[in-house]
Amino acid sequence: MTSLSTAPEAVLFSSNVDPSVVKKVFLDKTLNISSHWLGATYQLTDLHVTAHLPTDIPTSSPSPDHFQLNFTVTNLLYSQDIAQPGTTKHQQNKRSIENALNQVFRNSSIKSFFSGCQVLAFRSVPHSSHTGVDSLCNFSPLARKLNRVAIYLEFLRLTNNGTQLQNFTLDRNSVLVDGYSPNRNDVLTENSDLPYWAIILICLAGLLVLITCLICCFLVTVCRRKKEGGYQVQQHSLGYYLPHLDLRKLQ
Repeated sequence: MTSLSTAPEAVLFSSNVDPSVVKKVFLDKTLNISSHWLGATYQLTDLHVTAHLPTDIPTSSPSPDHFQLNFTVTNLLYSQDIAQPGTTKHQQNKRSIENALNQVFRNSSIKSFFSGCQVLAFRSVPHSSHTGVDSLCNFSPLARKLNRVAIYLEFLRLTNNGTQLQNFTLDRNSVLVDGYSPNRNDVLTENSDLPYWAIILICLAGLLVLITCLICCFLVTVCRRKKEGGYQVQQHSLGYYLPHLDLRKLQ
């Protein structure tokens, strides 16, 4: 006979995890067929996730760094079954992808800082039948401060440039770490892979063309002024003919 727990309980997290993420993970882990159970004794009837200010959170030990890792699996067809946390298809694919992610990072150059990854949700991808994956990976902040760019590059290096995660094929352009991707953040780099020295030479060439155009305009102006000056001198040297002073008309 199981007992029903009605008294509210509070759990504190010393990190900046989104409350909705905490609630989704907790519900996913406690779901048993049609209801939520904490172990085999307590059935959950209500759940609230409240965000507290940093001053309300114990700071005795540093919290891990959380990075959202998003990508699209091209050989996993999306369906309603895979999106529902309680289904067998969801659980099987969730475990497979989590194991693949954990194995990848545990064999990486940042393995000493890696804690683990968990799949948060499966989602549909617009204009395709592929399955999008939203996951959360934890890293220890004790050794060094990791950033999303370093984790993105390491993930690509270990997954054949972001295309192969063990048995799962990935869309290279769909990989994001905390929203970062060169395709999204570095538009200039995407449009041009020229080195700095080539960009400098192009700028100098443009400046040289501009200077040449200014010099040409100056020379044209000087030539026109010389021609106008020569014409005026010729008029003064030849003089002017005044018909009303013609002496031949007086004879």
